[in-house]
Amino acid sequence: MPVVIVNLWPGRDDDSKRRIAEGITNVLEKEKIPKEAVTVIMNEVPKNNWAEAGKLHSDE
Repeated sequence: MPVVIVNLWPGRDDDSKRRIAEGITNVLEKEKIPKEAVTVIMNEVPKNNWAEAGKLHSDE
């Protein structure tokens, strides 16, 4: 069933990640998808590997 991939910057603690996973799962449950079928993968991407408009976020 659904696999949700979340890319975010490093720094969130485990409690924050739990809330993110639970929130995403709750939204999909409202669409009649059993929570056991939902997978959430969180990738922590360093700011020096993430750019927008040609500028690294680590340069901000």
